[in-house]
Amino acid sequence: MGLVITAFYIGYVSSSIPWGLIIDKIGPQKAILISAIILIPLNLLLFFLINSYTLLLIIYLIEGLVAASIFPSAMKIVSTSSSLTFHVALVESAGPITILLLSLAATTLLNQWRLTYLFIAIGFTILAIFNAKTNLSIKPNDIRKSFKVILNKKIALATITRLGELWSTWGTTTWIFPMLVLYRHIPATLSAIFLLLFSIGQLVGIISIERLVNLMGERKIILINLIGFIITSLVITRSNVILPEAFILGIFSFSYRPPTDSLIMKIAGNSSAATSIGYANAISQIGTIIAPSIVGLTLYLTNSFTLAMLALDLGCIISIISVSILGFS
Repeated sequence: MGLVITAFYIGYVSSSIPWGLIIDKIGPQKAILISAIILIPLNLLLFFLINSYTLLLIIYLIEGLVAASIFPSAMKIVSTSSSLTFHVALVESAGPITILLLSLAATTLLNQWRLTYLFIAIGFTILAIFNAKTNLSIKPNDIRKSFKVILNKKIALATITRLGELWSTWGTTTWIFPMLVLYRHIPATLSAIFLLLFSIGQLVGIISIERLVNLMGERKIILINLIGFIITSLVITRSNVILPEAFILGIFSFSYRPPTDSLIMKIAGNSSAATSIGYANAISQIGTIIAPSIVGLTLYLTNSFTLAMLALDLGCIISIISVSILGFS
């Protein structure tokens, strides 16, 4: 099971930077259309025919290669907006909304897993239709100019900040439920409610972040949320009243994402927005990939919930150092 997800991320990470360059050159609409045309039949194949593990690995690898175009394309579209942080937050709210829906539908999907692929195919069909009906006037950019943003020191620091954020966010999302059950001995039902409140907190935090960014700026908001995550995560290791902390941790665990991505695109400029986000997304996914393993290894070696949470906080510490250097550069 783990190898299937790894196959997807190998494709996703390896093609993120090339897709960013392509999107800045041909535009997000063409990139989305190409991706949808490929992803619709692949998911229908999974719905109707899949009975081979090897074929499953190959399809997930191809889906990762193709799906890597969707996020940079969306970011390229919103990069032209005057309310950049709000629209970035709107795009990124897909993450917590998905976690919320999965927490409610997990049992049904386990028993009717083929329907997942049918819904995904339908979703990409709807995306292709809306994409075709949307009129955008985004000027193409020369690939050589876009490639220069990859060498930008400030974008590199912002990307490391994003890596640390993903480390903490997805490490927590992966492990918080089993850790509460196995190491804090919280009943499974209560731990599921924790996960639900955690996802609601993420959604509330990500949607309400724009006003705070307008008041304080991206860097300060990023720092406040990173520090807030560390404090709340440590409180959870000792507190017996965990549900309020679930909502608060959810807010802090995602509110740093929109200002970080807004900052990356502002540094790169609109013409290279897709390349900068494709690059940042590729590098920062390292945090997504390694954090669950590091937390699992910490639990295996120490059997300590507190040390496991500190392993998650390590991502925030990396981000705090990077964004602080960025502020002085």
